[in-house]
Amino acid sequence: MLYVFAGFPRCGLNAGGLQHAVETVEELGVLEHGSVMDKKEGRYLWTPHGEERTGDIEYRLSDALIASGISWDWFPENWSFGNGATVHKTYAAPEYDRVVHGTDIKFDDFLQAGGVFRAGMGLSLKHDRHEGWLEYEARWLPEMCPQQAHVVHLTWLVSQYQLPPFAYERLREIVEEPGARLRQVDRYEERHFSETRPYDGKGHYVRAAHGY
Repeated sequence: MLYVFAGFPRCGLNAGGLQHAVETVEELGVLEHGSVMDKKEGRYLWTPHGEERTGDIEYRLSDALIASGISWDWFPENWSFGNGATVHKTYAAPEYDRVVHGTDIKFDDFLQAGGVFRAGMGLSLKHDRHEGWLEYEARWLPEMCPQQAHVVHLTWLVSQYQLPPFAYERLREIVEEPGARLRQVDRYEERHFSETRPYDGKGHYVRAAHGY
């Protein structure tokens, strides 16, 4: 059973720490390890002869994830969730062209066509809605795709069995609730924790343009 949540675990646990919490400290369930792999197309078993599909994938997306605009369709074909616990990060950003203000004419094209840039004309940034961006945007629920540079954090776990309601709610709390407290904190080590590194979206997220 695959469980997908929104964000990096708010309690600060990394993937290894989350696995430790689920299986050892709070005993919420048993995760899949080893040869079992969950993919968008189904559940697979690694054998000496290659991958063997064993059935459809069972999954649950959290309410917070849906509210953020990410449904099952957000995950493209051939997406692999692997097994165990995973903390995933995706970078995405639109690209921009410099255009003559008030037009769709790219500044570089304007100059190459012999145009003369006069004082007061001005330049603007125009979102380049290229094929790759349109494909990414279509993965989101309608009108939910961020239109600026952004990072998507997801946390998911692949369990051997469906979690009972109390275990699912506790897991959702650990991952998604700000201020959620861990139980038996003395049973965790420093290696079980990580911090997210925020990114301001500057630099390579905007297509480089010549300076004029």
